[in-house]
Amino acid sequence: MPTAAHTRFFRFAILATASVLLARSAVAQGIRSGRLEGTVTDSVHARPLAGVRVVAVAADARPDSRGAASTDSLGRYRIDSLRAGRYLVGLESSLLDSLEITIPPRESTVSEGAVATTDLALPSAAKLRSAVCSGAALPADKGVLYGHAVDATTEAPLAGAVVVAMWREMTVDRKTLRSETNERIASDTTDEGGWYRLCGVPTGTWVSYQLQHLGHSSPAIRQLVDDTLGIAIRHLSLDAGAALPDSAGTPATTGAAAASGTARLTGVIRGTGDQPVASAEVRVLGTRTIARSDASGRYSLVDLPAGTQLLEVRRLGYGIVETPVELRTGATVTGDVRLQKIVNLDSVRVVAIGTRYREFSDHRARSMYGVFLDPETMAQEHAVSMSDIIRKIPGFVIRGEGPFAQVLSARAPSLQPCRANVIVNGVPNQPINDIPPVLVGAVEAYREGEITPNDYFDRRGCATIAIWTKR
Repeated sequence: MPTAAHTRFFRFAILATASVLLARSAVAQGIRSGRLEGTVTDSVHARPLAGVRVVAVAADARPDSRGAASTDSLGRYRIDSLRAGRYLVGLESSLLDSLEITIPPRESTVSEGAVATTDLALPSAAKLRSAVCSGAALPADKGVLYGHAVDATTEAPLAGAVVVAMWREMTVDRKTLRSETNERIASDTTDEGGWYRLCGVPTGTWVSYQLQHLGHSSPAIRQLVDDTLGIAIRHLSLDAGAALPDSAGTPATTGAAAASGTARLTGVIRGTGDQPVASAEVRVLGTRTIARSDASGRYSLVDLPAGTQLLEVRRLGYGIVETPVELRTGATVTGDVRLQKIVNLDSVRVVAIGTRYREFSDHRARSMYGVFLDPETMAQEHAVSMSDIIRKIPGFVIRGEGPFAQVLSARAPSLQPCRANVIVNGVPNQPINDIPPVLVGAVEAYREGEITPNDYFDRRGCATIAIWTKR
């Protein structure tokens, strides 16, 4: 993809210095000058755009006729001491730079001793999405995942890599009023410059995506595409020179070696009021290195793999945080994390289980089979995902991680895996990790071959997991 930054009219060296020299020159020579002013509007959020740089350059490219200024809190700018003449006026925006979008400058004429007014604006969200998607018009509820993929060792663009995205859409049958969840998958191949764009992903919905290239893959990252702008920017990287994982099995079932490398990660864990949080457990998912923050909230992780990785931070009384980090071979990267305080319910005794989870209680009372995790048991679990809890139960194995995790019967032959039926609040065939453990009230687990309640009947005869969310 061509680098639009090379063609932008406002990439001028030492603009501020030139503007000051021009003003001094005009005074010294007694040359009358004019002024350029106006406002800049953020069309995406319908408000003034503060802190952006407005640049004016003479249309005839005279080196002594240019100026620049930054907008104030009301989006206003003012450029003094401009020689009379025609100018091209544009703005520098980090958003436009990150999207590699160039907007044409506006022309304005400055007269001696006069004030010229030129108002500017960022394009609307619809126009920005269309520009990223090569002119395609997207509905208001559809957005874009956009970014750049590079080799984590050489920083060279990863051309021909694939970015795969997955999300779920829920529909309701008008006749039966039963809800049904459908899995959607989209992918895009990076161009010669390593850029990818996934157009048409839903806004306001969690989308999981992964970078894949020549047998390597990044962790699955969850991203919420903002429904105002409709564009999520995420740059990705892979260590293309790392050893490929053993394809004979999965980490969950074979105990495959954890990823490692020479990257290092340090940072500070903070909580409410920007106070440091001590004794937080910090790790990069997929590795064996675990650290705890000290009294000042600092932590340090070593021997980490390069590329896009997921940093996980856990501390009792705080919500679990997972955030992407970009690691590089032999380099130290800083990753500060802020935790949100939550209400600790561990000391609250859960009562009236039979009333709140009637189906769960009935099945536990009548069934001779199955493993039952009641609300008290679930309250003691501090797992990141439901797959972490299910893999502890004999008779089940987990294949894959994150949103791509599947529950399989441990009795099934490896060449013909038998996928368990995961039921969430009565809705069958659901992903195991769609509901975080903190929202789960009770779980029923039936191994392959065990008799299940009639409402859990599955013709395949595989294992069954029934999840009941908190009520």
